[in-house]
Amino acid sequence: MDDGVERIKVLSSEVKDKAVLKIVEYLLSRKDMNDKYLNEEKSLKQMIDFIKSEARKKESNGIAMIEDEEVYSWAIHYWDETNENLNLSKQEEKVESKEAEDNDSNNDDERETTVVPEKKPKIKNWVAEGQLTLFDM
Repeated sequence: MDDGVERIKVLSSEVKDKAVLKIVEYLLSRKDMNDKYLNEEKSLKQMIDFIKSEARKKESNGIAMIEDEEVYSWAIHYWDETNENLNLSKQEEKVESKEAEDNDSNNDDERETTVVPEKKPKIKNWVAEGQLTLFDM
């Protein structure tokens, strides 16, 4: 009956981030969204990425003040719409598929290569003690 809510519980079972857990807690309170949570194209990681993207639109000079209710509405909007309607591409999946193909072709040549992702230095902005931002998730 509440399979969607159970799916959210499973998806969030290993989440440690308090801000994400607060969003999940809100999602769990929305029993009316149960069927939406069953959508297999949706994930918590992608939801957080969507919320971050929306928050960046509100950013001015590297700062964004966003009320909890607005973040919750973005989370509900994410689950309520299709990825296509939200302009969320399956680019991550395509990248993973391409890497898998490349690895398969490398195995055929009996060569071993290691792909090391380039890491960008993370720039930390000053944030008042105890203040969480969506950009630090």
